[in-house]
Amino acid sequence: MIAVDLFADFVDWNDKQRERGHRFAGASRTLFMLARGARTASPLVFVDAALATLDAVGAYARYRQAKEITAQLEAEADMLRRLLVEINEQLRIEAHVAELKFGQKMKELRHRMQQQALEIELSEECFNSLSRQIKQLGVAIAEQRLSSVPNCLPLLCLEAAYYELVDLQLQTALDLVKE
Repeated sequence: MIAVDLFADFVDWNDKQRERGHRFAGASRTLFMLARGARTASPLVFVDAALATLDAVGAYARYRQAKEITAQLEAEADMLRRLLVEINEQLRIEAHVAELKFGQKMKELRHRMQQQALEIELSEECFNSLSRQIKQLGVAIAEQRLSSVPNCLPLLCLEAAYYELVDLQLQTALDLVKE
């Protein structure tokens, strides 16, 4: 006859646990029979009962050891959780400080760019004003050239200064384009 151990399958025991359960049940049956007064008890029954008892004590010791290890692991997990919370808080504070620094630097850069834009605008107005004055000077020199003698020394010096101004004006315009 084939015996199927439904209880062992129900609690998902492995072979070692199933064998232990069978030995314990056999030892219990034997002890019950001895208690009822059965006269024919062999020494093997006592050995089997002692082995089952030792096995039960060993299982309990392993259970206590596993329970202690679990408690230690839970304590370490709690410590790691607290450490993780502290690290998270530190990183949140560092991110906030970095965000404030970034905002301050952006504010400074905007201010500096506004100042540079204002300076460029003023420089452009000044440059345009000087360009108009140089052009008027060129027109005035051209009119003087028509009404003066060909080799008039003051007019020649004025023309040389005018051409230097035109060269500087062109150089400044090229520099502004490069920027």
